[in-house]
Amino acid sequence: MSEEYKKEYENLRDNNPLVLPADESSKKERSLAHGEIAKETTVIVSISAKKRVSRKFSSSQTGNATIRKSRSDTERGFKTASNVPSLDFCAAGLVGRDNEIAALKSSHDRLVKGGKKELILVGGQSGVGKSSVIRSIKNDFSVEGLFVEGKFDMNTSNEPYSGVAEAFGIICRTIKEAGPEAIADLQHDLRKELGDKPGMLVQLIPELHEIMEVETADETSVGSIDRADETEGGVDRLRFAFRVLTRVFSSLFSPLVLFLDDLQWADVSSLQVLEYLILDKENENPLMVIGSYRSEEVDENSTLHNKMLGFREKTDKFQFRMTELTIESFSSNDIEKVVTAVLPSFRADHIIGLASLCHQRTLGNPFFTIEFLRMLHFEGMLAFDHKTKTWSWNLSDIEKKTMSTANVVVMLEQQMRKLPKQMQALLQCAAYLGSSFSEATIDLVWSVYGRRLVEERIELTSSLLPLIVADSIFEKGEKQQYRWTHDKLQEAALSLSDMRRSTFQLDIGKTLYYGLTQDQVEEDLFTIVDLINNGNTLKLPEFASVNLRAAEKAREIAAFQACRDYIAEGISLLQEKDWIQNKSTALSLYTIGAEAELVLGNVDTAKRYWETVLSRSDLSTLEMLPLQIVKAKALGDVELKSREALEYCLRLLNNHGCRLALVRKLAYPQAVASFIRTMKKAKAKQDSFYESMVSSDDKKQKYIGYLLSKAAYNAYNTGDIAMYLLSTVKLVELTMESGANEFSATAFAFLGVLSIVVLKDYEAMERFQHIALRLLKKFRGMHNAETSFVGSQLGLFWVQPLEIGRGMAEKAILAGRREGDLVYTLWCIMQHVVYVPYSTGRPIHTILKGCSNILAEFEESKAGANILSHKIHHQMLVNLSDPSCENPNVHIGKIYTDTKEDHKGNLLHLGETIVVEGELAFWHEEYEVSANRALKVGETHAKTSPAIYLNQIESFHRAVALYAAAIKTKRGKYKRAANKIRKRIATLAQYENTTIQYYNLFLSAEYLTLQKKHKEAKLKYEQALEAVGKLCHLHHLGLLNERYSDFLQWELSLQKESRYRLEQAIEYYREWGAVHKVKALESRL
Repeated sequence: MSEEYKKEYENLRDNNPLVLPADESSKKERSLAHGEIAKETTVIVSISAKKRVSRKFSSSQTGNATIRKSRSDTERGFKTASNVPSLDFCAAGLVGRDNEIAALKSSHDRLVKGGKKELILVGGQSGVGKSSVIRSIKNDFSVEGLFVEGKFDMNTSNEPYSGVAEAFGIICRTIKEAGPEAIADLQHDLRKELGDKPGMLVQLIPELHEIMEVETADETSVGSIDRADETEGGVDRLRFAFRVLTRVFSSLFSPLVLFLDDLQWADVSSLQVLEYLILDKENENPLMVIGSYRSEEVDENSTLHNKMLGFREKTDKFQFRMTELTIESFSSNDIEKVVTAVLPSFRADHIIGLASLCHQRTLGNPFFTIEFLRMLHFEGMLAFDHKTKTWSWNLSDIEKKTMSTANVVVMLEQQMRKLPKQMQALLQCAAYLGSSFSEATIDLVWSVYGRRLVEERIELTSSLLPLIVADSIFEKGEKQQYRWTHDKLQEAALSLSDMRRSTFQLDIGKTLYYGLTQDQVEEDLFTIVDLINNGNTLKLPEFASVNLRAAEKAREIAAFQACRDYIAEGISLLQEKDWIQNKSTALSLYTIGAEAELVLGNVDTAKRYWETVLSRSDLSTLEMLPLQIVKAKALGDVELKSREALEYCLRLLNNHGCRLALVRKLAYPQAVASFIRTMKKAKAKQDSFYESMVSSDDKKQKYIGYLLSKAAYNAYNTGDIAMYLLSTVKLVELTMESGANEFSATAFAFLGVLSIVVLKDYEAMERFQHIALRLLKKFRGMHNAETSFVGSQLGLFWVQPLEIGRGMAEKAILAGRREGDLVYTLWCIMQHVVYVPYSTGRPIHTILKGCSNILAEFEESKAGANILSHKIHHQMLVNLSDPSCENPNVHIGKIYTDTKEDHKGNLLHLGETIVVEGELAFWHEEYEVSANRALKVGETHAKTSPAIYLNQIESFHRAVALYAAAIKTKRGKYKRAANKIRKRIATLAQYENTTIQYYNLFLSAEYLTLQKKHKEAKLKYEQALEAVGKLCHLHHLGLLNERYSDFLQWELSLQKESRYRLEQAIEYYREWGAVHKVKALESRL
């Protein structure tokens, strides 16, 4: 560094903003005497983006709750007299924060003593010491716990997940430092839940990639499928991934405390992640999330305010504790304590007077108070007596020479203006890079724009940065990373360049975009694009593609709000010539924009985007197809116009040469013929054909497959069986002709189901289900949860033991969560928690516990169909097991009461209601009453919900009631209906479903009883009891013993044996949990 520059750095002085010039002090005094208050200066700061390199700084920052550690006065550019010591603000300790610290420690103690989750939100004005109060609890941590911190930047509200990623990055580095064993534990636990790739988490948290070895696909997985809709399931994938990561982290560190600073600047996606973590009922590990926010920047219209309201309403349901704290400014007494500690003096009146003046000048803001005292120190208004080690001052002189202002930025800005020009210029450049930056980045910007700012030979950043660090304006972290020590300093630096702010941002953004390597640009893409957008006031069209790149990255990490914003900016930059010269960019902007808006529920904006494209005459049908698919999805999935969506899909398919029905009126016979033809063709293919299948790389065929899936979905919802058949069959044909697509496995699973529904061909069904599962294993990207649910719930459970269902469901749930398939994940959860356990007679209290555990997840999903199904079955189980239920046979209760409106027009829920009402009648009414109901409903459930395996238990119980009524009354109507069901079950019993096999044995015994073939009947009863005993189906152990007791009593007059069987029935029913059934049978003893 040159000697001239050193001299300038040592001697340069400007007037301090709080020190009045001599000729102004009396004038100001007169103004204040007349009640005139100096106007607060408002500093308008532009929006730039905070870089994720801030994760390079330690989370264990020093400092205390209200007194930030003083910047060493002797190391600043503004020198005090050499014989005057620095001010030691740490001597004041934590002033006026005892209650807040006690509340934090109380929350921490609850967590350590077995608590699950604590959410603490700390509000207060900027500078009151929120962060330092929160950091005070770090000293209470054991070696097993971990406190990490992530910070949001005032200029990065557009950057997704910045503060969250910073905190999680620190955890990753901590694990890396812990050694190979900790890393191995992390890798094992994450792979168990997320598979061999952490997915989007690696994009969000680069440090995670450093400790995760990404495995290659196994040998059986030879292909990958690109999906037509890349936004589908993104939010749900992210929620699952973040929850898994947090569960693993909080299992390694107990307790784990995440401190997210400055939530008022958090993006919407980050606040959503905060909700994901605190509402995760599956996380059994102690977790505390602390958020701080500036109360003056959060009002009733802010996203954070509304999120806080939501948290307050969910504490009980999601079992977390919420604490809200507010940090206030200093009182005069608090400042008096600070002055007493920092400036010891023999004159108590002087301390009181200075404290009062500080409170008047700074309005009690702790950060401002420190800066005010430092200013007095720099200006020589504080005298130190070396003999007595005390301070003194002239209060009158201070009062005359200083002024009041509520804006500390004004003072800091003017202090910065005292610095040498090159330091000021470097601070301006750094301010636009966010709250943190690398030396390489600031060096690049400085080398290009430094001379423009100072108009002289510029010093190297390696010379300037140490001076700024010495002034404690920056702090230096790992790997040549720097960040501002306080937001207000960054704000002050930004205000230095008001006159050239927008163009300066554009210049810096362009320099970074074109000057950094591709990897560096990708890491800080949001920062760079925000700089360009903030500075692109002339709307230069060349940056449309830059915004597209940012939008694509935001979509990949499910940050759809940010994606939407970048798309809107990119579209605003398009010109008509871009539809010729940059058609790909224009189409991508509109397509991704429509998809993102649809995810966010903004149908009108999405519609505007697709209408813009579809109204053009210079685009091919293939180029329009992606926007047409978005429109079809909006009609069916968002607006729930299933009929309109179906017709639109059929019209698009026709336009692309895929006509499903030649004559619409003859669609059903055509569908049946087409199904039989395709089924035979698929069945005839050797296994080698499916094993050697490759994925289709035909873009058009990918879109055709998507449209066929939507046509099938909407056809099912509208009850159009013909179009459902034709769409499904066409998907299978498309797979066999063109190769695998994302819907191929699901199509074969449904083909298997249709084999049962149309032809009762269970062997074909089993073959097609195995083909579907083989495709799932072979190709990544297919719809795993949907295929697994359809394959088991609607297929394999008819021919294989129900007991395999829990394992299949567990795998499908995990796969569904990984791929973000919310709807079918929830159906698989119902299968795992309710359907299979009920059908196999697990204890009711264990099923109810599972229902309670999943209720919050279902309601959080807002998936109406799944929630309704859950409540229907949950209420049934409560009626069966709750002794206080007065009418257990009626489907009414606190959880759900059937109004007939819920399932109006919905065949699925109508079918479920029929099953549940039938079960309650069967277990609680006389068998004759239940039999009459069975005659009334007949096969309604099988027709409304064909192939669903709940038909098994529903049909079996109808048959039992009908046989019981037939044996008692000898009426033929009961016998005929019962025999019909028995014959159907007998056909199914030849397969490997052990449950259906004992159904068949038992119904045969009932049939033989009607025939008065008592010897044969007795043998069948005992065979049935032996078979169900091996499976330990408690409900049917009770039922079979009950019916066998009746047989022994009324047919064979064996009273003693009959009583024993009745007692056995009561014990099994009691173990199952059917309290009303137990009470009814006990009355017969």
